[in-house]
Amino acid sequence: MKIVFKYTKLGKLKFISHLDNLRVLQRALRRTGMMAKYSEGFNPHPKLSIAYPLSLGVESIGEIAEVDLLNDISISEFIERMNSCLPQGMVITEASEYLGSQSIPSMVCSQVYLFRISHNDEESVDATISSLNGLLDNDYVIIREKKKKNKIVKKEMNLTSYILGIELINIEMLDIDVKIAIHVSDSGSLKVDEVREFIYNSLNGVKSIEVQASTITDMYGNFDINIQHFYVYQLDA
Repeated sequence: MKIVFKYTKLGKLKFISHLDNLRVLQRALRRTGMMAKYSEGFNPHPKLSIAYPLSLGVESIGEIAEVDLLNDISISEFIERMNSCLPQGMVITEASEYLGSQSIPSMVCSQVYLFRISHNDEESVDATISSLNGLLDNDYVIIREKKKKNKIVKKEMNLTSYILGIELINIEMLDIDVKIAIHVSDSGSLKVDEVREFIYNSLNGVKSIEVQASTITDMYGNFDINIQHFYVYQLDA
């Protein structure tokens, strides 16, 4: 029985890595007495995976994971037993049986960041609104460095080619809510810092950027999940 579930990752848990996050879920599952199926091969491991890795220091109100259980169980009992064994700050809020054949991580095709951009004055707000439609018109090249065989390998990336779209959501006083959709693939995607830097360098009069990210994975209509991360960047005025 495959189950897809949504859970929070709050408080001190925001400092645990993606791998440690997975271990917490595996340990909680063992404590419940529910058994997961194991992969085959030389190093078998529980069939439990997280849809998309979250950066260190980021709180999440809606991570998504899937588990393949040996035995059938009601969704309500699964949630109750798991929540009784999870640490403070991690709570399963939703779950459902998944009948699809493709893994949840492989179905992640885009990530949508919801930015609340705070400005110094009304003129800066007006300037941002006027600039949004043209943000993707020009290339924005970033350089990533990676150590490979004791050498530093540099790679150029055109950030705007990874951005699928920008949409103005709401205006409230000196704050603007903007939605930015980012392409995600096995070859990689943009980092939160890179998207934040792009906004900051492309706009004037920005005071702070509060980022709320969601991952949409409903590629084939098999399920609909909404991952939301909450992250605040405080910039120098």
